[in-house]
Amino acid sequence: MTDNGIRVRGASLVTHDAAAELSPTARRILAAARRVLGREGFKGLTLEAIAAEAGENKASIRYHFGNKAGLVGALADSVVHDENIRLLRELSKASPDHDRVDILIAQHLRVVTNLRQYRLFFDLFPNLIRDPSLWPRMAELFDWYRELDIYALEPEADDELRERLRLLTALTVAVCDGLAMQYAADQTFDVEPVLQYWAGLIRHALEQARDGAGVPAGDGP
Repeated sequence: MTDNGIRVRGASLVTHDAAAELSPTARRILAAARRVLGREGFKGLTLEAIAAEAGENKASIRYHFGNKAGLVGALADSVVHDENIRLLRELSKASPDHDRVDILIAQHLRVVTNLRQYRLFFDLFPNLIRDPSLWPRMAELFDWYRELDIYALEPEADDELRERLRLLTALTVAVCDGLAMQYAADQTFDVEPVLQYWAGLIRHALEQARDGAGVPAGDGP
């Protein structure tokens, strides 16, 4: 942990809002884009609609984000940013005797059942993967998910253990995205027992990963 963030893969992940690094005008445009997306869906997310919502012109959007793809990429980042930072903060406050799997699962439960956030992402994602210029940004976003979960489970993992955990965290991301889709379609679907079942599988897989990497049983969090 540093004064302003948590070190993952040797890089400091700051805990302030990434949007705060944008200019006030860019933040206003990004916030307007989120409102338009939530209200109109992706079809309504035009530069004209965003400009009108933000009280700016299209030239200003292009100046701050390059083009619509740049704005959509920033929008995808902003949709998932807050919950990721929340997990980092919870982990930074956890004492050594806290069950880090419990913290991770509680965070995923919050994310999966946050329909407002997930509906924005579901609206964005099919369009993001149709634009090859945004594939690297999306790949980076999913890599961030996986690395965050690795940090949640084993903050001091060496390279060998990290590679083993990468398989587990890739599955965790897939499980949680799939559960979010089911919950979005049917809010009577009880997500919590499914995630608790997954937590048991994570603990078993984590023990096997530690054994395979030669980590003594008492060395994990």
